[in-house]
Amino acid sequence: MKFKLIFCFIALLLAQDPTQTPVQDENSNPVETPQPVVHPIVALPTNIDTLISGHPLILIEFYASWCAPCKQFAPEYQQLTEKASKHSIACAAYDSQRDPDRYALEKFKISSFPTFIFFMDGKPFQFTGQRSADSILQWMLQLVNGPNPTEILTQDQFNQFLNDNDVVLFYQGSENNINDPNYWTYFEMSKTNSNAAFAFSYLFPIGKPGRLYYYSKEISEKKQFNQAFTKQNIERFLLQNQLPDVPQLNEQSEKLVYSGATPAFILFSSLDEQSIKAEKAFLETAQLFKKTYQFSYAKITDEKFFDQLNQLGADDNVFPKIIAWNQGLKYKYNGPDFTVKGIKNFIFDFRQGKVEKFIKSEPLPDYTQENTYVRKVVALNYEEEVIKNKKDVLLEFYASWCGACKQFKPLYDQIAYELRDNPNIVVAQINAPDNEISDVYQPHSYPDVVLFRVADKQRKAIPWKGENRTVESVLEFVRNNTIVTK
Repeated sequence: MKFKLIFCFIALLLAQDPTQTPVQDENSNPVETPQPVVHPIVALPTNIDTLISGHPLILIEFYASWCAPCKQFAPEYQQLTEKASKHSIACAAYDSQRDPDRYALEKFKISSFPTFIFFMDGKPFQFTGQRSADSILQWMLQLVNGPNPTEILTQDQFNQFLNDNDVVLFYQGSENNINDPNYWTYFEMSKTNSNAAFAFSYLFPIGKPGRLYYYSKEISEKKQFNQAFTKQNIERFLLQNQLPDVPQLNEQSEKLVYSGATPAFILFSSLDEQSIKAEKAFLETAQLFKKTYQFSYAKITDEKFFDQLNQLGADDNVFPKIIAWNQGLKYKYNGPDFTVKGIKNFIFDFRQGKVEKFIKSEPLPDYTQENTYVRKVVALNYEEEVIKNKKDVLLEFYASWCGACKQFKPLYDQIAYELRDNPNIVVAQINAPDNEISDVYQPHSYPDVVLFRVADKQRKAIPWKGENRTVESVLEFVRNNTIVTK
């Protein structure tokens, strides 16, 4: 009997079709195979050239181990590496500390960290936009997939190209090859800018060799580009010719107004009669100075009107007003004379340095009403409280919207309490987004704790780099860098 059962069991197994997929229980979950994590390739002086020649598409981040923005961006660069790999783009990381001879740093002219250079078939393109994984990836994909500039070989072809496109940027090459660095700057622009059609020629002469020209159906004569051949200057040249003399302040014209190339004057106006008269006088005045300065306007009906005022720190509800912007410095004119003569006088006073700059700042604190060992600092007293202070200053840069800052607040209060009897140090904090400071040190993230020592005549900021936000970690940092008394 026992042998019969074994025989039946074996016969049952042999009767099954080995090619048939077993039926899965409908309640069971399919097992997902985890995808391997793609990490950035470690680039070194000994292998960087091989990496570039061996990968048709490769992005290299040049960083420094001491660089706070580099550390902050590290997790995002890991995300970028994984996303880029899906588009057959390799990512590598080059630690400058492992390049004592500065081989790659000098070869690729690296002057700050982090710097991102994308190599397409060995040609380098440096990223200059907003630093994020998505923006860098989008930029690379534009370079890879964007339309190539059209090569012009005949006059008829050129005439047809102008006829087919409203705006054209044409580059006249000076060599019968593509080893021209200006061409590659123009090439990147053509891939990433959709506001014009791009064409070039090396063999057929249309303009002066090495020159860039702007053509438009609205303008009969061509415009020649006469500035340093950089992507930023070309973008500005294009905007200057596409936008009106006094454009409305928006995302497009901001690149022109805030570029810093020339001072800009911005009129903010309301709907009252004085604003209407100010607009007319402002437009008339702009025609007198448009070759020297940039002009723009924003009306209270504009969607981003108050956002612009808030960013400039000029939201005092006084309209009309004119803000002069010059390389990050701001100057304000609240009238009362908004005639052509009054606006001209403001421009002349600005030109002669007679207008005092203004800064975005919270109101001066009333220290007699503060019940805390942490001294509040604002932009209006930053120089007095920090730069010119006769004591060492431990300063926290924070933001009111920052969750990590809120968690750190009771710890920082405890730190101030522990140092309350030390006559050599002041524990302070500043709400960085709401206060503009003219200092060489700018916070990299929030909260950011730095020490300004009175012994250092240049008041160089010493940042606290502790990874663990604890009271003892900060106190140890203070003890190691200043005189602490009990």
